[in-house]
Amino acid sequence: MNHPFLAKDFKIRWSTLNPEYIQADVTKAIETGRAHIEAIKTLPLDALTYENTFGALESATDDLNRAWGRVNHLDSVANSDELREELNKMLPLVSEFSSSISLDGHLWKVLKAYEGRDLSKIQKRFIDDTCADFRSSGADLDDDAKQRMAEINAELAKVTQKFGENVLDSTNAWELYLDDESRLSGLPESAKSAAAEDAKSKDKEGQWRFSLQHPSMMPVMQHANDETLRKEMWEGSCTIGHGGDHENSDLIWDTLRLREEKAQLLGFQNFADLVLERRMAKNGASALKFTQDLHENILAQFHKDIEELQAYKAAKTSSEKAPLQPWETTYWAEKRRQELYDFDEETLRPYFPVKQVMDGMFALTSRLFGIKISPSESETWHEDVTFYELHDT
Repeated sequence: MNHPFLAKDFKIRWSTLNPEYIQADVTKAIETGRAHIEAIKTLPLDALTYENTFGALESATDDLNRAWGRVNHLDSVANSDELREELNKMLPLVSEFSSSISLDGHLWKVLKAYEGRDLSKIQKRFIDDTCADFRSSGADLDDDAKQRMAEINAELAKVTQKFGENVLDSTNAWELYLDDESRLSGLPESAKSAAAEDAKSKDKEGQWRFSLQHPSMMPVMQHANDETLRKEMWEGSCTIGHGGDHENSDLIWDTLRLREEKAQLLGFQNFADLVLERRMAKNGASALKFTQDLHENILAQFHKDIEELQAYKAAKTSSEKAPLQPWETTYWAEKRRQELYDFDEETLRPYFPVKQVMDGMFALTSRLFGIKISPSESETWHEDVTFYELHDT
């Protein structure tokens, strides 16, 4: 296949989606999308229909959405150095093309010239939303402002991609190996077994490996009696997006600065007002008031809960009541919960094996929505991924 990322197969052939094809496939998708946009722009204004304007625009970038969507999906679930290199190589081109659509004055002129009649409610809603998208992306700006908007979008795409990479890399970089089983006191057997298997997969058989992934870290913070172990894990979590090559502080300030400038270019006081204009909150002030009201309503109960937890820990350790360290809160909250409610999630785990849970969930879903769900041998991007087919009955 010459262009695997562009293949229209319903069942994606993941084994063919190699990084070496990304540049050619995404480039071709951009060229196709640009040609479709040009076709709309050159339409005679007296021959406009829904199908050749907004309908054509809706499908104009199908190839790019398909190819770039698959690239980003693989970046999320099966990241590799080769994939990342190709993604970052094409990111500026994709960002430039995507921005150019809503900033194209000729295209915007054609779309505004179409006066839809006898439209369905869905078509009218699509037209309204599309026009709103164009305006909030800068379609009504002057040429200089449009140029700056395109630059901002390109910078934001680069900065946010790097931010995510730093989070992923710093999370994956941290690991902790233990060879003293006594330090695992309090941990559920399931967590110990997973840590042992993890270490074995890293050629460290006989040890236990812990990472910052939630299934590895959370049992330690909840159950480990060794306070120094919990502290190590918490301090490890503080390295995510922080320190050395993974530092995100400057990227955060860059993102805030670029978002602020983007909002002001479009006539908004701040980025929150821009994002929320077409959402329920409508503006940043309303959203802020909601969170402040929520804070005021829960503050007293929060302090009461903290006081009770501090008193509980003091009673159990025969010590003075004092503020809890970050690596203590989850542990003592879990202890108190088990004692108050006689409930331990680990005792339920044997009753909920994965297959039984999936079968039950699918049976319920099938009954509710009249569908059939069955496992398939179709190709996936990793051997641990299971593919299911959904059919209506």
